[in-house]
Amino acid sequence: MPGMDAFRKASSRVAYRGDTDHHEAILACLWLSHYRLAFQDVSSGVQPMRSQDGKHIIVFNGELYNHLELREKITAKAGIQFKTRSDTETILEGWKAFGEAIFEDFDGEFAFIISDASGEQLIAHRDHYGVKPLFFYLDDIDSRQFAHYQEQYRFSTQRLEFASEIKAITSQKHWNRDGLLRQYVGLYEPICTPFEQIIQLPPGGILKARRTQTVFDCIIETRHQPVRQSVRGQPVAAEDDFEKVLHDSVADRLLSDVELGIYLSGGVDSKVIAYELSRASQTTQPSRAIKSFTVGFEQAGYDETDEALRFSRHLGFDPHVIRIDNTALNYAYPLAVETSELVQPYTNGAAKWWLSLFARQYVQGVFTGDGADEVFCGYPSYRYANWWKFVMRGRGQARTAAEVDELIRQYPLGTSARDGLYAGRFSAHSKNPWLSGSSAEGNGLDFINSIRILGVAHPLFGQIQAIATALLGENDALDWLQAQASSVQSWFTSGLPEMADTICDPTNALLLWQNYFAKTHLPVLILNWVGDRMEMANTLEGRTPFMSKRLSRFMFKQPDHALITGLRDKVILRRTYARRFPAEFAYTPKKQFNAPFLDSAQLLETYKTDQIFEKTGLAENTVLANVLQQAEQLTKSRPYHAMNLRTVYQTAIAMSIVHGSLVEDNAAQRDPFFENSYLATAGPVE
Repeated sequence: MPGMDAFRKASSRVAYRGDTDHHEAILACLWLSHYRLAFQDVSSGVQPMRSQDGKHIIVFNGELYNHLELREKITAKAGIQFKTRSDTETILEGWKAFGEAIFEDFDGEFAFIISDASGEQLIAHRDHYGVKPLFFYLDDIDSRQFAHYQEQYRFSTQRLEFASEIKAITSQKHWNRDGLLRQYVGLYEPICTPFEQIIQLPPGGILKARRTQTVFDCIIETRHQPVRQSVRGQPVAAEDDFEKVLHDSVADRLLSDVELGIYLSGGVDSKVIAYELSRASQTTQPSRAIKSFTVGFEQAGYDETDEALRFSRHLGFDPHVIRIDNTALNYAYPLAVETSELVQPYTNGAAKWWLSLFARQYVQGVFTGDGADEVFCGYPSYRYANWWKFVMRGRGQARTAAEVDELIRQYPLGTSARDGLYAGRFSAHSKNPWLSGSSAEGNGLDFINSIRILGVAHPLFGQIQAIATALLGENDALDWLQAQASSVQSWFTSGLPEMADTICDPTNALLLWQNYFAKTHLPVLILNWVGDRMEMANTLEGRTPFMSKRLSRFMFKQPDHALITGLRDKVILRRTYARRFPAEFAYTPKKQFNAPFLDSAQLLETYKTDQIFEKTGLAENTVLANVLQQAEQLTKSRPYHAMNLRTVYQTAIAMSIVHGSLVEDNAAQRDPFFENSYLATAGPVE
């Protein structure tokens, strides 16, 4: 068992998550370490925190925005008088008064552990979208048992370790090949990780553990509610009601003893949050201009600075801008990947790393637009799924994979005028799919092939299959993908068991894809790579109104057409706010937040990427050279396939960085002189 030195060394690896204070609680069978970033009751809300009766102790990461309202209920039940203004105390005493039933009342971004002082029993909980991370190491457990969705998992383990990030777990890290392949190709998993015996608590999940003799008997209860309940029907409330819910979600998140700012891009999501923040702040800080923070790129196609500045000035904000070049991206990329612990192809997290470092010079927390694309169906893949509904509706009814196949045999794709609408509107216009954020060619083969192989309509399947084939070869890739089918299907229908028999029905395609994406891609990829991890990498907190419990309950009742009509996305959001500020701001086309591919010989050499496939046991080392050669040959003739091959290369760099930092324990080094000199070129904009 790791000793105290190993515990403290591992804990210190996430010291950047809080610089207000650091405290430990070292008990007989329970060791706790907490780095705090304080927003409420800075002087008194110290953690680890004991309950008033001294029997329980909590460590908590995040913010609970409605905790002051909950205190009256808790006091009436338990008869206690709170000693602090901290939400940590509210969570702890609320649980002692009401048990886990009170978790349903919590609104915020959080992950916490409550244990009795003996370390014999504990309970853990995570917010319902998974904004804040929480990982566990389990002894002698095959973590692939969590690959399929279940409402409840039972298991036993001799030792439990938990941490906000994998790097803070003391145990040696070993790759799990299936888990690594799943993450590499983009089949993200909400519980399994790429490492043996390391899992994450799923969004909204509760873990309960009780020691029995030499082992902990554990239960994980998942949040089984779907993201929405129905594909059809009328929007259940007027736009004014929607606006009030969103306004209140922003106003709730102003709860702070320190100044907050906002990330502002050129897209509608951050503009809406900025607008509501401007309204809400008129009563809380009327004399102080809100600071906005924008990241720009030297490559014009990626840059949104002008549009962000225009809206910031429209609201009377105090705009701040940092512009990123390739040198800055190459510097930040290994730091961002190491922080994320994620094997994936994107580079925009490196830009968010710089943005958080920049913003932290001025504020401790920022409002973000995170979650809007998942809640309101803003990504190209959602429009593509809606197109699939449309083109198949013109062919007839199909509830099963066999019936879909029969309709396609009778009426092949490409034989109807409506078949070319998606490609004509989006994909065919993209010479650079990576730049545009376009997720598919739009010819429908993603859906046909994924239904045949995975048993679900997956709009990103062309990319997944191309990457798997590049890694494993065509036959082995097909066998492996088919072996993942039942797992993937289980997460598509999690919370929607009535759709299990009609999972291939195109009518259900948008709802099922949104449900799957919100439970897999959102917590594992997006809230990690461009969300909480990149903010906390530089000790900055992100606040996410689009993922409030208020808004979640409102959107649960909305049908498909409130989100996407035809190929128009975020319908309810755009329509509502086109009446609140100039419509040109509301109808800004969706522009994927992205950054260029990296072409860095230095990164390849530093992290020995040419050897990484055999080191991890994933594939042959020759894969890297092969995909680069093929990508060059296909760039003009097959740009989408070339992009998919380039993602294999980019992901290999990420994998080699994660291997170096987590498996070999070689942390990337920072250069304060370079960072400070680069930050000196950024700042407020007149």
